Amino acid sequence: MLTDKQLHFQFPTRHKPGKNGTSAGYRLPGWLLVLTCLAIATACRQGVVHTVVIDPGHGGVQKSTPDDKWDPIQKRYLGSYLSGMSTEVNGKRVYEHIEVLKLARRLHVWLELTHTDQGWREFLALLKKFSDQKSFQRIYFDSSLTRTDSWLDHELDADDPDVNAPYRLYDYPDSKSGQMQPGRISRINQLEPELIVSLHNNPAGSGHSGGMAAVLAPAWGTFALIRKIDEGQEPEIRFLRTPWAQTWLITDPGWSVFQAARADTWVYFHGYRTTADGSPDRSKNRGIRQNMVQWSYADKPGWEAKYNPDQRGPYAIRHADFQASGPFFDRERSRFESWRRSGGPLGYGGDNHYASDELMRFAQYGFRTLAKELRTDGAIGPINPPYTSTYSLPTFSNAIVAYLEIAYLNRKRDRQLMTAYREELAQSLAVGIYSLFAGLELKPRAWPFVPDGSAINFEKYGRYFRDVSE
Repeated sequence: MLTDKQLHFQFPTRHKPGKNGTSAGYRLPGWLLVLTCLAIATACRQGVVHTVVIDPGHGGVQKSTPDDKWDPIQKRYLGSYLSGMSTEVNGKRVYEHIEVLKLARRLHVWLELTHTDQGWREFLALLKKFSDQKSFQRIYFDSSLTRTDSWLDHELDADDPDVNAPYRLYDYPDSKSGQMQPGRISRINQLEPELIVSLHNNPAGSGHSGGMAAVLAPAWGTFALIRKIDEGQEPEIRFLRTPWAQTWLITDPGWSVFQAARADTWVYFHGYRTTADGSPDRSKNRGIRQNMVQWSYADKPGWEAKYNPDQRGPYAIRHADFQASGPFFDRERSRFESWRRSGGPLGYGGDNHYASDELMRFAQYGFRTLAKELRTDGAIGPINPPYTSTYSLPTFSNAIVAYLEIAYLNRKRDRQLMTAYREELAQSLAVGIYSLFAGLELKPRAWPFVPDGSAINFEKYGRYFRDVSE
């Protein structure tokens, strides 16, 4: 089996070498790039190649000042860098960004096995632990990691202006030259993946036993409905009767679910949040996010000169003056985004929801398949309802996005699954990814969570995954 040291891909960055000689990313040497291309070309002749990006969340450090979401209008960062959660265990801190990276590296190794005949035989042996079907479609996974280290691996202080550069979500100016650099979302889009698996941990609140959950972003239709309700054209009950109303994330104490959804809707359309009464909150500018990444759906260069939130048009801060025009909103109204983010096999959330839920079910099924001691009641937490908001990665990429809060790290049971059973979890997710592309007939089990085993119809998207890149 490939080891962690044989990981073949890192995102290109400009970060300095760290204490242990690693870097946040490097460009492949020419000879290795040629070999990689030849290997993939050979795979294309022999079977099916699918492009997967594994995204271990975070990686940077929390700062006292904003350090992500660079606004080209105000020429400043609008948001804090989100460094992820941590929890104290026996006097030591356990960090989300470290644990999800360890898991991501192992998942990447398992997908990379499909590149060789010997590796495929090992991957096939794993598939047979989950399924008794007689034959399995040969798949080659072109797998990439969005990062292979964290800020702790580098000789930069926490207050250094470059410490979070390789880990920011949005594009940002180089601290020395001022030239814009691609953030994580842009770099992912450059790879034109079919599937993104984003791995995170969540903190469990008081009385919450843990488990796992998906993270979803609704499509155009849901935001358009909330806008109509806010303008008095539809009754609020229409939103409250949707599945989204049961899962929308409420971050402001005392707010209703509609108030939370309305605030996110204003961010989606206008770039600003609202106050509790629905008025624009100019102190909470989130930016014209679709123009803060490099992709095919940003407005044309020079859009900044046309930006005026107080004039009628695509940047108006009020619903009555707003016109949903331009390449981003044309994309949002497309059938592709409807397929990705609404309806679908689970009734809402589209293929993103199905992929996320299915991978969590494979995790549950795999834990019990590969580690018999986890078959006892209570050994594994449940699959909880999703978290819904206008999240960036599921919105500003064309790939199917399985965004997983795979464990609640401040719960001992979940923490043990992330550490002592990391390999079983990586194997289960690898099998789940295979099933999303090829389908899998699972061995029948009377367990709390069993995967459906149906493949996503990626073919219906045509060129859409490639269209994301400029």
